[in-house]
Amino acid sequence: MKKYDIVSIGAITVDMQLTAQDADLAAHGLKKGFSNLVSAKAAAEIAGGLQCSRNPGGPGTNVATGVALRGGSVALTGKIANDDNGKFITQRMQDHGVDFMPLLPDDPATGTTVILALTTPDKERSFAFAPGASMQMKPEDIDAALLAQAKITYIDSYLWQTENGRETVHHAAETARQSGGRVVLALNDAHLVAQHRVAILALATSHADILVGDKGEFMALFGTGTVADTAAEIGKLNITASITAGAQGAYVVENGITTHIPVQKIDKTKIVDTNGAGDQFAAGFIYSLSQGKSAVEAGETGSKWAGDIIQHFGAEPKVGKNAPPNIQNPAQPLKPAA
Repeated sequence: MKKYDIVSIGAITVDMQLTAQDADLAAHGLKKGFSNLVSAKAAAEIAGGLQCSRNPGGPGTNVATGVALRGGSVALTGKIANDDNGKFITQRMQDHGVDFMPLLPDDPATGTTVILALTTPDKERSFAFAPGASMQMKPEDIDAALLAQAKITYIDSYLWQTENGRETVHHAAETARQSGGRVVLALNDAHLVAQHRVAILALATSHADILVGDKGEFMALFGTGTVADTAAEIGKLNITASITAGAQGAYVVENGITTHIPVQKIDKTKIVDTNGAGDQFAAGFIYSLSQGKSAVEAGETGSKWAGDIIQHFGAEPKVGKNAPPNIQNPAQPLKPAA
């Protein structure tokens, strides 16, 4: 019997939500509305000068948290640094009931990966990305004994950003399949999928049991223009998939049959932030599959979990029977640097 419902392998980050002015963006040379690559030092300077809150981030982290907070048995592995952000992530995962298996970078000077989301008064979001430990995953970091204990292994596609990361994804998928578990390949980013389309499609064909992502990511993978054509391509691979489509709901594919999953009925005034909805749909979907549910039942659970997350700010769930009272509202303002 497998110990874990889900083992999640991810590019782990600290996500910081900041309120900024256009002048703040200009002062740090950030292009508005885009993802800007910055150094760890620059990220610290930006965050230190603005009011912000932080949460553990990355799709693999979000999926693990969503499952654990609702009573599932889940482990998470990925690279963080032995710095303040790394300690913050470790404590938060422990609070959530995730069995966290952190790995440290080879270079002790490397920090935890940080993503800053800066929101200006016009509600435009700009990002600053400071790559760190999460970008240094390599095949030998994969623990075969851990994956052998997983019903389902979830692999975050942001690991595709480096050559070692791509090798890690292949090794993890092969190791999980050899242990008798099922493999989930998450798509996560349409640009990344398009960039590595041939390799991702080959891995999906050879090793994936389940694919999760949004409509744009799936279309980038299969080179299709409609959900129907995309579902037909998925059917050829004989795998299970969930395709989220925003306000249009989602589609699940199982045994070549496509079913539409409507969105949860939520008062529009209660919808405050759609960040993390896709990850929580994926979390509910694959957790339900690990419990023997059909893809349609799993899709309905995914829709419910996605509906929960969009009713508060941030991609970290604040519901679930395992949520300790002291972290129901986990994002606390950081004091500006002196």
